[in-house]
Parts: sequence; structure tokens; C-alpha cells
Amino acid sequence: MPARKKLLFVDDSEAEREIMALTLDAAFPGAAIRPVSEPSTVRQICDDQSFDCVLLDYNMPVMDGLTLARQLRAANAYLPIILVTSVGDEMLVAEALRSGVSDYITKSRITTESLRQIVGRSIHASSQARVIEEQRSELENFAFALAHDFKQPIRQIITFSQMVADDLRGVESDGVKRHLGFLGHAATRLDKLVDVMLQYTLLNQPPELSNVDLNSVLATVGASLAPLLAERRAEFVAPERAPMVRGNETLLIQVLQNLIINGLHYNKSTVPRVEVSARSEGDNWVIEVRDNGVGIAAEYQTEIFKPLLRLHTAKEYAGSGLGLTLARKAILAQQGEIWCESTPGNGAVFNVRLPAAEGRGQEKRKRGGKLPS
Repeated sequence: MPARKKLLFVDDSEAEREIMALTLDAAFPGAAIRPVSEPSTVRQICDDQSFDCVLLDYNMPVMDGLTLARQLRAANAYLPIILVTSVGDEMLVAEALRSGVSDYITKSRITTESLRQIVGRSIHASSQARVIEEQRSELENFAFALAHDFKQPIRQIITFSQMVADDLRGVESDGVKRHLGFLGHAATRLDKLVDVMLQYTLLNQPPELSNVDLNSVLATVGASLAPLLAERRAEFVAPERAPMVRGNETLLIQVLQNLIINGLHYNKSTVPRVEVSARSEGDNWVIEVRDNGVGIAAEYQTEIFKPLLRLHTAKEYAGSGLGLTLARKAILAQQGEIWCESTPGNGAVFNVRLPAAEGRGQEKRKRGGKLPS
């Protein structure tokens, strides 16, 4: 036997509350229907008891339906909320959906059947969203726990492989030493892959965003990559002055470091070179990371951000196949975008678009154009 539905309707008009109560009762026989006249009391009512769906009149004094919807959505991410309006208005509908409303209906369209459909649809959609989120969270927790538990046995394999290799020094056993070398390298690759998987799961948590000085970010990246640049006899060119952007400094350092390392790694030039520059685009900044590497064919320029996709064999270029996936997740978490432009043989350009810093860099954005390298 289906559970008895609990429905709440908010309207400051006694006549409208009466009409809605009768219509809801006809649409859902046996349902517990609670009419409320004061919007200010609804939050407490919903805290005290649960409802399958809440219907809010838009035009109410003191607190309109959208304001109330925002409060209810902040308290309950999966509560079905339906906005009831006197007239259809595209601007209002768009604002309602941004405010967390599940659906809307105009009073002229209210019938027993229309309410049955819209309330039933909202309840079903909310239930599905809750299940999906719970499954996603469960999978993330499992992946995190699994990756974490892998770390200890991997470290033991690496450590004991090295200890056995040390014990065999001076002993004529080239085959065993070679096999131990393979074992150690495989364990080290697995260790790095587990680290990447941990990063992947952790990036599903929303980061704290603030104004970030790109000059400071690039200085940190340059210092971190100095040994690699010296080893590869490579060039890293940063702009003389870079903008302030809105993002997360730690994530942005990781992303740019990853893109620069890729530009040096997938590179057969005599002098590998990666150049970073920035240009303004309205209320955003686009950071370009340009290299003189092997490049990426057009058909792969969106595919490269997918997990574990590799365009080259491990023998050609080592790597986990998750670097660009992590970069994309990190940029999306900062409310930005990332894309690639490339011609094979002529290098690649990775573009990272981020919002301009709040209250900063207005003069630069008005001038437009590209910051000097």
C-alpha cells in the first residue's frame, strides 16, 4: 500500500488556500494536506516535520515565494518545491529555477490532473536525485578508502624490493636484479596512480574560492619546476605581470604545474619551451599555456580530458592518464573552463578561463588585450 503523502501549501489568501486544499485532496486522496498562511513560519514547520512536497505562492507580502524557496532549499537539498504563480513569466521561471524550485505552475492551469502530474513528477525527480547523490557519495568513499588502503602494501613492496636488491649487491644474479627492478618500477607507478586516484576523489569536494594573484602562482610553479627545467634544458616563460583571478590558489598551482610538465614531457624539441600568458575576456581571464611539443590531433583535443585515456604508449611517454582529467576537475571546481588547441608537430595551447578577481583588475579588463610575456 503506497505511503500517505504529506503536502504543504503556502498562500496568504484564505480563498486560494481553500481551493488548493480541495484540489490537492482530489488529486491525492487520503493525503495529509497542511495549508499555511504565514511564509515566515514555514521554515520551522519543515524543520519539525517532513513533507513529500511544498507548494509556494509567489506573490505574498513580507516574504515572496522565491525567497522562501531559497531558505527551504538551503535547509534541504532534495525537498520538492513547486512555485505557484498568477501569470507565466519567463524571467520569473528562470529566477525560480536558480532559486532551487523543482517546478512551477500557473494558477490558471491548476486542475486535479495537472497537480497530480506536477507534484508526482517533482517527488519522483527529487527521489532519483537523492539516490544518485547517495550512490555517488558511496562510490567516492569506497574509492578513497580503497586507494588509502592500497598505500601500505605498495610501500612494503617498494621497500622490500629495494632491500632484496641491496642484499644482492656483488652477487652474480643479473636476471634476479633485473626482475626486481621491474617489480620496483611497477610498484612505484602503482603508488603514483593511487596518489592520483586520491586526488581525483578529493576534488569532488567544493574548494574555497578567493582572489588569487597569478604572479605568485607562477612564481611558485617556476620554483617547483626549476630542477626539471634544468634537467631538460628547457625554457619556461611567464608574463612580466599577470592578473588577479577568482579561484583556489592550491588547485591553480597544481593545474598549471601539470600543464607545464605535460608541455615539457610530450616534447621532442631540442629546447623544450612552455610559455604562459593571459588575456582578458569581459569579466574573465584566459590563461594560455603554450608549448612546442608534439601536439595533439584535432579529434583528441576533447577526448584527452577523459579518465585514463592515453594517446601514447607507456614506453613512449610514461604517465597515469589522469593528469588532464584532474586538471579539468580542478578548473570546473573553480567555476572555470579548460580546453585545448593544437596542430600536431607544432605544439599545443591549453586555455584556462577563470573569473576575474572580485573588485580587482577592472582597469586591465577595460583595456583588454593580452598581457606581455
